[in-house]
Amino acid sequence: MEKPRIVSCSPAHSEIICELGKQDLIIGKTAYCNFPKDLLKEKPTIGSWTKLNYDLIEELKPDIIITSNIVQEKIALKLKESGFSVYHSDPLVLEQIYSDILEIGNITNAKKEAILLVEKIKKELGEIETKSKTKIKRPKIYVEEWYDPPTISGNWIPELVNIAGGDYRLIKPGIRSKPISIDKLFEYNPGKIIISWCGFGKKVDIIQVLNRSGWDLLDAIKNKEIAVIDDSLLNRPGPRIVTGAKKLHEIFFNKVLV
Repeated sequence: MEKPRIVSCSPAHSEIICELGKQDLIIGKTAYCNFPKDLLKEKPTIGSWTKLNYDLIEELKPDIIITSNIVQEKIALKLKESGFSVYHSDPLVLEQIYSDILEIGNITNAKKEAILLVEKIKKELGEIETKSKTKIKRPKIYVEEWYDPPTISGNWIPELVNIAGGDYRLIKPGIRSKPISIDKLFEYNPGKIIISWCGFGKKVDIIQVLNRSGWDLLDAIKNKEIAVIDDSLLNRPGPRIVTGAKKLHEIFFNKVLV
C-alpha cells in the first residue's frame, strides 16, 4: 500500500511518522499526540491514551491503526477483533526502539528515511556517551516516573542515564518502571533526583517532593539537587530521547537550581 491511511494512538509513533516526513498519512491522532504541534494540530482527535472514540475511528476508515505500550494492549486487541489492521509495539530497550522506527519506515514506505533516522539517533547518543566518559565521577541518580507511589523509571531510561554519565544501579534496562522500595532508595542515597512524571510535562511541583516525609535524609533532597524533565523527552520511545539524554547530561554535571 503506497499511501496507507494511519490512525495513531501513540504519541511516540506520531512523532516518528512526522520525523520521517510522512505526517500526511496520519488521518487521526490522540490528544497526547502533541509534537510537532504545527504538523498535527489539524488532525482529528480520536480520544486520549486509553479512551478512544471507536465510532470516529470507524468513520475515518484507516488502513492501519498504531498502538503502543502495555497500557494499550487491550485496545489493540479490541481493534483487531473489530476488523482493523493494527500495528502494536511495546519497546523496553533502545534496540527495540530502533527496530520500531525501522518498522514504521516499512509501514509508511520510508525505509531509507527510517534507516537514516536510526543512524542519526545512535550517532548523537554516542556523542553524548563519549562526552560523559571524560567525567571523573558519575553522580548517583534516581529518575521518578510517577509520584503515588514513587515509581522509578525503568525500560530504556537506565540506558539513557548511563549514556548521559549517571550511576543508575537501582533498576536494570528492560525492566518496566515499578514502585521503588524506600529502603532501597535510602540505601543507594542518590545525589540527584530527576522528576519525569507521565503526562505532567514540566508542570511539576518540586516542593511536594522536597517535603516528602523522611526524604530530607537523602543527599539529593538535602542539597536540593532535584530537576524536572518533560516526560515526553524520556518516556516516549521516539526521536526526542536524544534531547532527553542531553538534558540529563547537563543536569548530572551542573548544579541544579530549584
